[in-house]
Amino acid sequence: MNYNAKQTVKYFVIAFIISFIIGQILSAIFSSAEEIYVDQEKGFDIVETDFDGIRLLTYETSEDLYSIKFELPVFKSDGLNNFFKGYMKRTNDQFLSAIEGNVTKERPGNLTVNLDMYQAGEDLYSLVFTESEYTGGANVNETGHAWLVDVKTNRILKQGELFKNVRKAREIIRPKVQDALLEQEGLGIFEEELEEWVSQPKYMFENMYIHDGKMIFRFDKYEITPGAAGMPQAEIQIDEDIQALLKKNWAQRLGFN
Repeated sequence: MNYNAKQTVKYFVIAFIISFIIGQILSAIFSSAEEIYVDQEKGFDIVETDFDGIRLLTYETSEDLYSIKFELPVFKSDGLNNFFKGYMKRTNDQFLSAIEGNVTKERPGNLTVNLDMYQAGEDLYSLVFTESEYTGGANVNETGHAWLVDVKTNRILKQGELFKNVRKAREIIRPKVQDALLEQEGLGIFEEELEEWVSQPKYMFENMYIHDGKMIFRFDKYEITPGAAGMPQAEIQIDEDIQALLKKNWAQRLGFN
């Protein structure tokens, strides 16, 4: 067996072991919503947050060809925990697959998943993930995911559910987002790509989260701007026009009468 073949076999073995360990430990950690198992020797830890009923799981590992670091929320609900466990397992597996043959010891791969949490309303939280990946080549890619979590019913709330009429919400809100982005100097907006986003017929507000009385829209790196701009975002105040678009129960939960 030649050197390259040996290295490929070694990579597959290590990647399989890391993926297996992460899957097994995630399953163990989330096996009980009341009793959390922590294994600091393997890079896992649990810390408290400012939010009642939500803890933060951290994990970090490093090998010759890559390093992985991530943060995940831990709830009292097994259903919510399983959702985020699945998200992290998929992200990890996709990363290990993407770096195959594309990284070296001198330029190892890296996956970092950071989590920001905000209270959006009564028993409603915005969970905002930032994934930073180097899988080979010249650039680091950055993507994001935003979820609204309703801990009153222990479910993931799809952003489009906030509105009485999603189509009308698109027509009113997206031009506001477009204007807010274009007003920011130095972003170098790709206006054609932004216009395509504004015109998406099935857009369901997937990149929107709520914090401090605002709707905040995040875009992936390179999605509508050059890479130097990172992950641009636009903040839209939830004014009376937008409040009128909200379903009554959600307007109340968000603190609007």
